[in-house]
Amino acid sequence: MYKQIVHILLFEAGLTGPTGGTMEKSSLLRRSAEILAGLVIVVTTIAYTSVSIRNAGADALQLMTSETRNPGDDGNNGLSPEEDISDLSSVDGSLNIDKIEEYENEQNDENNNRYVLSALGDTAVDGPQESENAASDDSDVPVQEQQPVSETASPVYKFVNVNLLNVRKGPGSDTEKLTSLPKAARVQCLNSDGEWIKIITDDNVEGYVFAEYLSDTAPPVYKFVVVNAVNLRKGPSSETELLGTISFGNKVQVFETADKYVRVLTNSGVEGYIWKEYLGDETVLASRSSSSGQYYNSDLAGKIIEYAKQFVGVKYVYGGSSPNGFDCSGFTQYVFKKFNIKVPRSAAEYANIGTKVSRENLKPGDILLFDRNNDYRLGHVGIYIGNDKFIHASSSKGKVVIATLSKYSGNILGIRRVIK
Repeated sequence: MYKQIVHILLFEAGLTGPTGGTMEKSSLLRRSAEILAGLVIVVTTIAYTSVSIRNAGADALQLMTSETRNPGDDGNNGLSPEEDISDLSSVDGSLNIDKIEEYENEQNDENNNRYVLSALGDTAVDGPQESENAASDDSDVPVQEQQPVSETASPVYKFVNVNLLNVRKGPGSDTEKLTSLPKAARVQCLNSDGEWIKIITDDNVEGYVFAEYLSDTAPPVYKFVVVNAVNLRKGPSSETELLGTISFGNKVQVFETADKYVRVLTNSGVEGYIWKEYLGDETVLASRSSSSGQYYNSDLAGKIIEYAKQFVGVKYVYGGSSPNGFDCSGFTQYVFKKFNIKVPRSAAEYANIGTKVSRENLKPGDILLFDRNNDYRLGHVGIYIGNDKFIHASSSKGKVVIATLSKYSGNILGIRRVIK
């Protein structure tokens, strides 16, 4: 192209003929200045045309990218915020063709990737995805029937509310005894059979217990101090603050055990920790406080019992202390007074009379100390008459009755012997 333009200019200047031959030498000097001027014009025209073409390409590219950028772009024509369109230009202001081609290749690769993802479907999602027509037409999609949820009944647990509860092989007191459970022991209830409930213990012993001796909540558990005096600490360690001392025979409510200490609550409402080896139940307390081989007047005991039996059926009267009506302590006081044995009028005062004896050494004529409301507070007394029986003025029965000790619902808090 450039050669054709130069030939035309030379022809017009008279330096060549139509076929490219040279002119006479006499015309050469005159035409030299004209040729030089023509060449300048040609070069200038070519340069101007090239710049115009390049600028037009840049404008076209900017227009194309601005039309195809996604909604929400920040105006950088599809580039990242760090890039700018000026990066595609050369240092002299002209458009850098290599960068344009590189950019176009990147755009094509991105479009191809988008096409592939659109064809295959997005695989990395944050949750279940639905097609546009999923909700409008599901007639051909089988509906999976909802399976019923199997409901398993939660196990039912109850707690022993007496000191020792016998577990029997069958629903009756004449069946084999399997084991005994302490107070507050938890059992799982399986089913009931009248007055008896089938249970399973934490040790997987399965048997029957009397339903009356189970409660929905764990009853309080009490222990007694079985040494002369024990320290009450603020924490489960001998290094913690000393809150006071508790003397022999005092009752405390016990909670969880922490290593060798047990958390307790005293009768005065002070909470602290006691060395667990210094606490025991009523039987341990009685055995440590009584001497073996102590004197016992069986003849006198027999007379007292026969005298007490003649009042069976006398009505219960609160505060009563005569054959017209008795309460528990009024009845006991009235019977022993006949034989010149002085005992208190109030049941709460019986804890320190006579001599303490253990359950194993229980004999006819001994006075039994009970709680009334399953709270381990002394509030009821009776007289043991032998063969697992005792006589007392019962508020629930409304009269003086003979009851079976092993089936009595009250907790035995102590046994006192006043017959000498």
